[in-house]
Amino acid sequence: MILQGILIGLIAGYGRIEQSWLGQQMIARPIWLCPLVGLVLGDFQKGLIIGGTLELIWMGVVQIGATPAEVVSGSVIASALAIKNGMAPEEAVALAIPIAMLAVLAGTLITTTNSFWTAASERAVENADTKKLYWIGLAGGFTYLIIYFIITFAAFVFGSGAVQAFVNSVPPIIKTGLTNASKMLPAIGIATLLRFTLDNKYAGFFIIGFALASYGKLGTMAIAIVGGAFAYIYYQLKPNAEVE
Repeated sequence: MILQGILIGLIAGYGRIEQSWLGQQMIARPIWLCPLVGLVLGDFQKGLIIGGTLELIWMGVVQIGATPAEVVSGSVIASALAIKNGMAPEEAVALAIPIAMLAVLAGTLITTTNSFWTAASERAVENADTKKLYWIGLAGGFTYLIIYFIITFAAFVFGSGAVQAFVNSVPPIIKTGLTNASKMLPAIGIATLLRFTLDNKYAGFFIIGFALASYGKLGTMAIAIVGGAFAYIYYQLKPNAEVE
């Protein structure tokens, strides 16, 4: 368990150093992190299912200014505890939301801690010390890695039993309600994203996709292929002036 806890903690730390060390590589997303957790814990398929479901919920979350939820911690901790305790993916989703909200407090702690590096970087800028500025940038990312590693490691190693005891104590009617609610959350996530991105002239493609999934009973891969074909046809038939 200790080795697994270390690896889970490193996955969370790896997800949180993205903007500090690696630039925007989209590694701090559930669709990437949860399968890694599943790989470590020996259930890649469940990790992929949990990650895909959480991605649908949080795909519209962009960390600009105040973040409504800490996606990395919520995804990694919830998927790890769910896989270890044999919980269903729906239960993992219900668990991830409150964990992500609580993890915002950890983000506040880290931001406060990193204020030390902000002052140091300002002094480096004033002295035109680019080498020192480079190492300060790495140090800020390292702070994220260490704190999220500790939080995730502790939650996995010491919180597993508590989570399982809590799950066992929840009445069946509550579990059913949480399961049904978790199934609606991806739809809410997609609806929130469509509110800002959907253009009326593309609405027909959305309706076709809905019909293929609901009435045609096609799987995700089949719908993706059909969508790609429609996109290609649309691109080829669109006037060149509009394409440019």
